[in-house]
Amino acid sequence: MLQNDLIKYCRYYKGQKKCPKSIENIRMANIWDYERIWVERDEFRDETTFNTVEYIHYGMKDFNADDGTPLTLKALLFNRHTHWCGGYGRESDIKNFIEWYNNYYIALSK
Repeated sequence: MLQNDLIKYCRYYKGQKKCPKSIENIRMANIWDYERIWVERDEFRDETTFNTVEYIHYGMKDFNADDGTPLTLKALLFNRHTHWCGGYGRESDIKNFIEWYNNYYIALSK
């Protein structure tokens, strides 16, 4: 898939070379970078790699399945969220990711 086709799935990264100040100002620069990596690197879009297998193992495959964010991008965000903000047990990690995803990732991008 071409990068331009992938960018349409991103909420923050739009192909820029550098993260825009407007995204930095809402403290989503890391998320912009994760989306950039997801677009640029094929392995992050492979459904057989660790991030996606972990995401599915946690029972997240059907979470907001129709919201326009591909499974592999959600899996990357889940992995990074649990890396930086998780570690308090499976149920807590899932609950906190869902809350962050809906209240920040989705809401701030509108």
